[in-house]
Amino acid sequence: MDKNSDIFVKKQWFIKSNLGKLEDFYEFDTRKILGSGTYGNVYKAKKKDSKIVRAVKQIPKSKVKNAERFKREIEIMRTLDHPNIIKLYETFEDERNIYLVMEVCEGGELFDRIIEKGRFTEIEARSIFSQIMQAINYCHNNGIAHRDLKPENFLFLTKHDDSPIKVIDFGLSKNFDNKQAMKTKAGTPYYISPEVLEGNYDESCDIWSAGVILYILLSGVPPFFGDDDSEILASVKKGFYTFDIPEFEGISNSAKDLIQNMVTKPEKRFKADQVLSHPWMKEDIKQKNKQLPLNFNALKNFTQHHKLKKVALSFIASQLSENEISDLGKLFRQLDKNGDGTLTVDEIREGLAGTNDKNIEEVRKVISSIDTDGSGKIDYTEFLAATMEKSLYMKEDKLHQAFKMLDIDGNGKISKEELKQILGKELGKYDEAYWDNMIKEVDKNGDGEIDYNEFIDMMNTISFRK
Repeated sequence: MDKNSDIFVKKQWFIKSNLGKLEDFYEFDTRKILGSGTYGNVYKAKKKDSKIVRAVKQIPKSKVKNAERFKREIEIMRTLDHPNIIKLYETFEDERNIYLVMEVCEGGELFDRIIEKGRFTEIEARSIFSQIMQAINYCHNNGIAHRDLKPENFLFLTKHDDSPIKVIDFGLSKNFDNKQAMKTKAGTPYYISPEVLEGNYDESCDIWSAGVILYILLSGVPPFFGDDDSEILASVKKGFYTFDIPEFEGISNSAKDLIQNMVTKPEKRFKADQVLSHPWMKEDIKQKNKQLPLNFNALKNFTQHHKLKKVALSFIASQLSENEISDLGKLFRQLDKNGDGTLTVDEIREGLAGTNDKNIEEVRKVISSIDTDGSGKIDYTEFLAATMEKSLYMKEDKLHQAFKMLDIDGNGKISKEELKQILGKELGKYDEAYWDNMIKEVDKNGDGEIDYNEFIDMMNTISFRK
């Protein structure tokens, strides 16, 4: 492990699986349904003793016919870390139900906006579609096929026109192995690809579905249709569609070219990164969208923090809702030039406007410190941990939540044993002195543990460690 990266944390470690009643921790009204997914209804819930609001998906165990597939959905959601993918915060399980606690999206489904608007301009469609494709590219790079992309499975964070969009419902998702074709006939008639109906396909089935969505965004009508499911599926199998309809009048040839490279035979179909680098996807950039600045000093400050402060910041970042950090989400996507959902040394250097002469070694050192899971790149949560404003992470409920996460036995103090339990999952290589020092750095009264006041002092200062 790099000596600059003196702490090792994975975001999924913070997503707790709780046994017991959700009602002990959250207040929610089962009459107020936010939406419904593959398995169950989604409700709005408020965390007790805080202002934190979440969405809770309640899944009756009786409805879970395939326990393995369901477990897989939760495992996939734990690992996903992207501004355009719904966040999972924790899970609960009681005798009758399983509950997924996720971020709240109040802007409604993309499906409803299409119905409401009829169709989108190319600029509007591109803004939505680039977010969809960045999320798909990220999933595919991480070996995950969604397999049920449709406008109902994209939610807007807010009701604003320029709201970020989130991919939801990973109930049919699968970790794919490049050598092995997928066989399960999964998907939704209008958006399913012909090879899925044949039962022999790979992750490019998502590209077909996304191409169909782009066709609908630009025209307001589906490329394949019929009076019932069997007619729609027969139309999909034929694979014939046309731009020779009134709804496509005035749509650029470039947009049509992109659709033709997505809604086509698997061997000719674009990969996600090819879609993102298609000329149509780049057009808005020429108009010089407002570029958000990247603050290198904020990144540098992160390297100076105590080990334990980095852990606490990583936890707080993992629990943030997109509403709290929408500009940072935009900045991350702006910096992520290849749309793979992570930031490299080169992407961060490029983002440091006017400072391209910034010593590459210095940038590498900073990135290594922020890269707390040792992947060699900056993931979204790592980026948030290093760039969020102090005024955000010093909020009482955030600090209280972070302390509670570290104080496993709830006795009001963080011990060495508790840190090992949370952070020692993959760290046989760290000796006792490492854990002792982690406590010592923050333990003002020398009692070998960290109380809440010591924790707050640590969060309030930069240590400027050597």
